[in-house]
Amino acid sequence: MRRSSAGLARRGLCCALLAACLSGGCSLYPVREPVRPAVAGGEAFSLSVDGVEREHRWWRALGDERLIETIEAALSENLDVQQARLRIEQSAALARRAGSRLPPALDFGAGAEREWPDKGVDHNDRLTGELRLSWEVDLWGRLSSAREAARQETVAAREDLQATALLLSAAVAEAYFGIIEQRLQLALLDEQIEVGQTLLGLIELRFGQGQASVVDVYQQRQQLASTRSQFPLIRSRLGVLENRLKVLLARAPTEGGPLVGTDLPVLPDLPDIGVPSDLLANRPDLRRIRHELTAADHRVAEAVADRLPRLQIGLHRSYRGTEFDRLTADGLATSLMADLAAPLIDWGDRKAEVDRRRAVAAELLLSLSQAYLTAVEEVENALWLERRQRELIDALRKELRIARSNLKETRTRYGQGLTDYLPVLAAVQSLQALERSLLTRRRELVSIRVLLYRALGGAQPWVPPTRPQSQPARSVRRP
Repeated sequence: MRRSSAGLARRGLCCALLAACLSGGCSLYPVREPVRPAVAGGEAFSLSVDGVEREHRWWRALGDERLIETIEAALSENLDVQQARLRIEQSAALARRAGSRLPPALDFGAGAEREWPDKGVDHNDRLTGELRLSWEVDLWGRLSSAREAARQETVAAREDLQATALLLSAAVAEAYFGIIEQRLQLALLDEQIEVGQTLLGLIELRFGQGQASVVDVYQQRQQLASTRSQFPLIRSRLGVLENRLKVLLARAPTEGGPLVGTDLPVLPDLPDIGVPSDLLANRPDLRRIRHELTAADHRVAEAVADRLPRLQIGLHRSYRGTEFDRLTADGLATSLMADLAAPLIDWGDRKAEVDRRRAVAAELLLSLSQAYLTAVEEVENALWLERRQRELIDALRKELRIARSNLKETRTRYGQGLTDYLPVLAAVQSLQALERSLLTRRRELVSIRVLLYRALGGAQPWVPPTRPQSQPARSVRRP
């Protein structure tokens, strides 16, 4: 009995080794490698830029320490980022599950049974124990394709975290510089009102001396009222931006906000933009789609292999008897099983799944191509916008100098009684509107540079510090 069991075990081991040689997993569907878009983005961008080396944490290039602290705090605390981290954990767990199906599985089972015959009072006890070794031979690469697809999906989830972090950093910067602009607008309004009060005092003095009309007084008062009417709009914008920044930092809008700078930054030189094809490696959203497409190809290979026969090998070692402490040869048994199963009629179920997964892969290829074109467009737009915005700011500054000279001249002529107050009023209105517009255009220039940094992506992947497993995710503090 023992000799027969040993021979059976040896034959089973030989079969297992043969199956292992056959289970290298030959994929029946060609996986795209490397993954490229179906469209061309051009050999170079339309504007040539001799830029400086890019910092993958782009916000550090602006030189605002408070901005750096705010963005990096958001990357650690933001709830969207924390969700993206948890999606990585979920995907990694699925990848481990997919990989666990490749090696043999070992199970143990035990049972006890008591039987009472219909006649007599004696009963029969039976104890059973069994070790079951089962292994599906990966003949056609179905299991290895599923494992590789899950691994690629995990990498895609990591890239999704990078994309979320990049979008978040740009959103924080937009709110941050928007707050600075609105505060500067309030300070500018205060200065304009102070100038208007001085003019009103001079006009009222001239009116008292009979050198000005009451219409001049009313016109200047109306001008002051118009300037003061800007306060509610600017304060409302400021409140909205402050609330947005707090939420991005995972804080309730009723909480205190972070400290922000006092002025808009002086932009550094343009970064090195490279060539359009660099975006495939630098932008995390494009990297994510590429890994998703690779995973989809492996899913197609898995579905194709699912239509072919499966080979299952099992080795069982069992015991049936009345006692475990005194095992007898009669109660032990070893069995080797080889099971070959192939689908015959499934009414097109598996083929339909292959077609569905092929369509998913084709859709992802188009999605990658569209995202690539959009990425090239965003870089092109940011370059053109920054160039034209600088030209606009230079033109506004020249116009502002002329407006100041005009106001000075009209005030002099009005003081000499050569003109009425209307030219002075028009000059004041034009100057103040130009000052407010120039401030807005300066902030827009910073926003365009942020858009360029975001469009270029990161030169290297950046992973924010992970939350320790023993600590719960930070929740929004209640007031």
